[in-house]
Amino acid sequence: MFLNEKEGTIIGNFLKNLDKFDIEEMTLVWSEGETITARFDTCFEDENEFEENEIGYEEFTTFVFEAICISGDPPVFITEDNFFCVNYHNFPNKIMVGKQKIN
Repeated sequence: MFLNEKEGTIIGNFLKNLDKFDIEEMTLVWSEGETITARFDTCFEDENEFEENEIGYEEFTTFVFEAICISGDPPVFITEDNFFCVNYHNFPNKIMVGKQKIN
């Protein structure tokens, strides 16, 4: 999977560790202390709202999780079925499996 320069520094470690922990319950923690306990579902190549030939167009990796428990007001949209997406634009500061940081 190709990562653009910006996302490589933000999601690179998580992507490397994902195969080891993809079935584990994870706690995602953002800068203001918001948390979501979740299970990883899938990831896919995504793109912003620009057309491919427009300045500002970019592709990036998006990760889909299923929320189990939410605390605070995390910067993600959670569907009625409790799924949400993160990418390098809204990636949490920490992703924990137990006491181990995996990002």
